[in-house]
Amino acid sequence: MHEALILKLIILALGAIFIAVIIALVLSFSVTQKLMKHNANLINKVQEGDKQQASTQQTLYEKEHELLKTEEQLKKALEEIDNMMRQAHQAERTNQLLQQEINDVTNVADMTDEQLMGWIDAQIESLGLHKNPNVTLKEISKALGLTQRRITQAIKTRREDNTLAEYLNAKRLLEGCRLLVEQPNWTIDDLQEPFWDVTQAIPRKKAPNGLTCGCR
Repeated sequence: MHEALILKLIILALGAIFIAVIIALVLSFSVTQKLMKHNANLINKVQEGDKQQASTQQTLYEKEHELLKTEEQLKKALEEIDNMMRQAHQAERTNQLLQQEINDVTNVADMTDEQLMGWIDAQIESLGLHKNPNVTLKEISKALGLTQRRITQAIKTRREDNTLAEYLNAKRLLEGCRLLVEQPNWTIDDLQEPFWDVTQAIPRKKAPNGLTCGCR
């Protein structure tokens, strides 16, 4: 009797253990499924995040490329504006020079012979025409834009040195005197490369500064 009861209790215990194991397996499977589903969700989120990051990086790259392109276009535009400003400045300067030339011609046309002589003298001095020992009236006429007759008339208004040759020699002598004043240690013989010739009877001597002198 007792043995049958013990056997029955053992069977019941084994059944309880079996049921507990089944329940544990079911719970473990359920937890595993939930974990797998959670991990899958995490992986999807990570993948979506990677996609968004890649998309963002692509967008940033495109924006950077657009900015570089815009910067290059802006640089070219600034260079074009700078060139246009330089061209405008040059054009304005050219117009001013042309206008000045027009005014000079107009003023010259209205000058008296005495006034014109002063203008001629300043132009010859500025252009250094008197430094050429072989300069001719024709060359001076072309350089100044005046007729030879107008130049000759203006020179005749001078009290002294009222011919072209005398006038040019006088300017050359004044140039030599100026150089001697500026260089106190020089003598007349120190004037080099004579560019004036007061008289053929006076020998010319070369000296160290590129000028010539016909005086002693």
